[in-house]
Parts: sequence; structure tokens; C-alpha cells
Amino acid sequence: MEPLLEARDLWKIYPNGVEANRGVNIALHPGTVYALLGENGAGKTTLVKILSGAEKPTRGEVRLNGAPAPATPRQAHQAGVYMVPQHPTLFPNLTVLEDVGLTLRMAGARLGRAGVRRLIEEASAGYGLAVDPDARVEGLSVGERQRVEVLKGVLVGRKVLFLDEPSTHMSPSEVGSLVALARRLAREGRAVFYITHRIREALDVADKILIMRRGRLEAELDRGEASKERILAAMFGRIPEKPQPVATRPGGEVLRAEDLWVPSPHGGWALRGVSLTVRAGEILGVAGIAGNGQKELVEAIIGLARPRRGRILINGVDVSSLAPRARMRMGLAVVPEERLGWAVAPGLSIWLNTALPLLARNGARLLLRRGRAKGIASRVVELAGVRARSLDQPVETLSGGNIQRLVVGRELEAGPHVVVAMNPAAGLDYSGASMVESMLLKAAARGAGVLLVDEDLELLARVSSRIVVLSRGVLTGEFTPPYDVDAIGRAMTMR
Repeated sequence: MEPLLEARDLWKIYPNGVEANRGVNIALHPGTVYALLGENGAGKTTLVKILSGAEKPTRGEVRLNGAPAPATPRQAHQAGVYMVPQHPTLFPNLTVLEDVGLTLRMAGARLGRAGVRRLIEEASAGYGLAVDPDARVEGLSVGERQRVEVLKGVLVGRKVLFLDEPSTHMSPSEVGSLVALARRLAREGRAVFYITHRIREALDVADKILIMRRGRLEAELDRGEASKERILAAMFGRIPEKPQPVATRPGGEVLRAEDLWVPSPHGGWALRGVSLTVRAGEILGVAGIAGNGQKELVEAIIGLARPRRGRILINGVDVSSLAPRARMRMGLAVVPEERLGWAVAPGLSIWLNTALPLLARNGARLLLRRGRAKGIASRVVELAGVRARSLDQPVETLSGGNIQRLVVGRELEAGPHVVVAMNPAAGLDYSGASMVESMLLKAAARGAGVLLVDEDLELLARVSSRIVVLSRGVLTGEFTPPYDVDAIGRAMTMR
């Protein structure tokens, strides 16, 4: 059988000399699901950008149905090739209907609003991708935006569909539905290329598993011959160890949320009477499906959203009326789910993105010697295991996983009393996720109280002292180890 899409001897060498892809050969056939794994910075996203027309290779060629592949995303869309990006790229000022309609027009469709709405509703019902066509993108959580991106991929990627970390912000039940969707799309005759860091997910979804390492295609395994150990060995040359929680005795209360009522951008309430406490030395996990109030809970606690009712206390002090920076100076550290633009500032160097927020949080003068600031940054980079060529390189030139390591390391370097983290290991490879888990566990062991809001239930179960479940803006359960994952899953869907 002839491949739908084929890459021959692909090289991508950036102007700074980084070899992102080195001699990659790959063939994608219809009716097949391919899973691509590799450590952060292995070249996976660059490869997919080239295959989907978003970037041009330095050497080599890509062919679609035996002919030169489309050279731009618009041409790729019109040819039935679509990439669902790791980080949603929707237009914040549009509605879901308008954003999807714009993509369909780029793909050559000529539909009015009624036609676009019909396609969205049919795809939502037929493929289990529930989205609200009239919701404004700026009011959606990252997980909801990701769902919209997947829906666009279903509508446009008629031949080849690339999914770059599509399950990053999904619950276990949603991941199961996504795996079933990928396999269904393959049965319909498409080639599905599924990039993930979750080994179990790859084993569940794929007919063939591809593993990249340092820009090269290290291994290609059929589903029957693949195993977790074999995959890890190909990814890292060894099998990394997972951090083990250290038993701690929780101390006094460091964070309290009392009867929080926060309005939803879609109308009604995002949080309805939510109360919780976090004590020193413990990790409180918050589980839930994206869009059930997690984003608003984090924003209320860190000072970006003002509750209509209720209050928030840090170390016994009511901070409900204080700005985010004032809360940070009281010992609050924040690891947001959105990296670029919120956690770090594109265009600035690694050392500036690391040192300046720490100095500002501590109330120090910013007119300091570059050497001291670079010393702070160097310490964070080393402790967090960030792979960087130089502290002077722009922060956005790091891989997504290394940016996340940098953010987590920077926030914990300040020795906070309270850590609020939302999906801190999202999109990280096995080693990177282990590093983040280890840093959070060490922060708790040093006496910090950690509020960990995450859609990865397995991660929560590994590190949390307690888990509470948020569903439709209400806490529907509290659980302690050993965790009953099925019971937590049921609580996540309660009304």
C-alpha cells in the first residue's frame, strides 16, 4: 500500500546551529494510528510542523499521495492535512463558531454561519466533542480550547490528522474518548499521527509507535512488540526513576478559601460556595474535568479574579482585596498552566525571566548587577534540570518542557509558604514530569502547602496528601490514600 504522506531524509537546522531533525524517514499509511514519543527537545514538534506544512526542512522532502506536499498550512488544510497544536491557537476575541468558520474557509469550505453551526453540532454529537458554538474563546479554559482544536482537526484533517499532545488538559474519561476517536478516524481511512508523553496512552491508541531521540528516529515498534520499559530505554538510553513521596506530618493551615462564589464568563457561577484548606507540608490535589471551575479557583486564590462572596486567607491573613504581587510577597508562588505570555515573557533572556520575578517578589531593587541576577538564574536552571545553551538565549527558544521546568524551579526557589500550581507537568516527558513531581514533593517536605490543580489523575494520586473533586463549580468529594480512582472519576461527573 502506498503511503498517504512520506518524509525522506528530513533535516531541520536552525540559524543558531541547533539540529532539530536529523535524517528522518517516515511513511504514514491510511487506516493507521501512529504514536510519536520522545523526551522534551527531541524534535517531535519540529517534525510535525514540517510534515503539516508549517515549516520548511533544511534538507529532504515531504510527499503527499506521491506528489510534493503542500508548502503552507493553508494548502495543507485544502489538501486534507491538519495539525492540532499542543498549545491552542484560537482567536480570543471570536466565538467558537467564528473561529471554526475561519479555519473551514482557509480549508476551502464556503459555508455561512448556519452551515458552520450545523457542522459543529454534528461533529460534537457524532464524535463526542462537546463544545458551545456561541462561547467566546477568551472565556474558555485551556482544556476547552484544546477540545475545539481537536474538533477543527476532525473537520479539516480528512486525510492526515496530526495531534500534538492532544490529551494534555483532559481527564481520564476524556482521554479514553480521545483514544477511541483516534482509532475511529483511522478506521474511516485517515492516517492519524498522535504525539504524546504518556506511554500508557501510546500503547492504548497506536498501531505503530515511533520514538525520537536527539532529532533522530530512534525506533519504530509495532504495538505487539512495544512495552513501557522498551520505550523508556529508547527515549532516554535508560529507565528513569519516579520520585517517591516522603511521609510528612502536616503543620498549621497556610491557605484557606471560604465559601467562594465566582461568576463564570459564560453567565451563572463558575464556583458555588467552594471551601478548602491547605496545611503546611501537604499537597492538596484538585481533580476535575477542564471547564468545571478549576481556572476560576486558581485565579481567585492568586488574585486575578475577585469572588462575589467568600474570602481567601494566607497564613491567617485575609488577602481577598490584595493584588497578586502583594500575595506573592506574603509567600505565594504560582505555576500557571499557560507558559508563554503569563509564566514567561517572550523576547527576554532566560536569566531575565528567572531573576527579575524573584527580585520583584522579594521587594528588592531591580537596579542590581547582572552578575547577581545571572547567579540566581544559573542556580534555578541547574536545580530544575533546564537544558539551555546559554542564559542569554531568548526564553522562547527553549522547548516547552524546559520552559516549564524553568517556571517551576523559579517559583520554588523563593521558598514559598503556599504554592498554587495548575497542570505543572502538562506536556512534559517522563523525565520532566518526574522532575516537576520531585520539586513539588520537596517543597512540601520543606513546609510549603501546595494546592495542585491538575487534570492528570494519575499524577494527583502519586503525590497528593488529599484529593478534592471539583465538578460544575462545586466540591463533590474528598479522598485520602489509598485512592479509589474509579470513585474519584465518578465524582468528577457529578452534577
